Amino acid sequence: MNAVFAELDARQPLLARVGWVALAVLLASLAAMAFDARVINGVSVWVKPAKFAASFVVWFWTLAWAWGVLAPAARDGRTARIVLWGTLAAAGFEQGWITLRAALGQPSHFANDALGAVMYPLMGLGAVTLVVLAALLGLLVLRASDPAQPRPWRLAVGLGLVIGGVLGGFTGASISVTDTPRIGGSPGDAANLPPFFWSRDGGDLRVAHFLAIHAMQALPLLALAGAGVAMIWAGAAGWTALSLGAWGLARAGVPLSP
Repeated sequence: MNAVFAELDARQPLLARVGWVALAVLLASLAAMAFDARVINGVSVWVKPAKFAASFVVWFWTLAWAWGVLAPAARDGRTARIVLWGTLAAAGFEQGWITLRAALGQPSHFANDALGAVMYPLMGLGAVTLVVLAALLGLLVLRASDPAQPRPWRLAVGLGLVIGGVLGGFTGASISVTDTPRIGGSPGDAANLPPFFWSRDGGDLRVAHFLAIHAMQALPLLALAGAGVAMIWAGAAGWTALSLGAWGLARAGVPLSP
């Protein structure tokens, strides 16, 4: 395991180390749940900061690993620098605001107060920035990857980032447009499926968003399992269909469990 973390640090040290910061925020949020009894929508105020911090741990380390797939000249190029600093700025803004609102006992999403209403579109802009930059990194991997690395691996990393960015943006935007992730069912989260608290009795767009984003890990894992180029393309098509299918079921109000 130490060798994996050392490799992450070698590939993109800033992203690798910020991943540790996100992990610290996750652990602090989990610890806060034990001492802070306040709730929003029936669950701890610290659930949302914990979920976002956990996602950023995976996000940062996935991008750091992908950096090592780039050709050496591309790793420090202009596009790579845009992806790096844009990702850090957008993620810092998102996590910072979500954590601050939790500390204040107020919702960061779909808030009714004046400041929350002003900040929500800015959070949307931050989220769009993150997925666009992930897709941009994927395109860079597809265009300027290290030719010494196996072709299926390079294809899987690049396609995973592109699909995760595009579908993640689409599914995330659908949540924003409907002004809620739930389609039907009860409005609260207390009786829903932990740790993500997806709806048990109605459609939940967060399921599709989760699947879409994790194309970034699913396709590289397929390559690590020994899949060739044709299987990577098939996996990309299958994961896209799975994500869109989950989105369609959520839009129809179909719950995860009967």
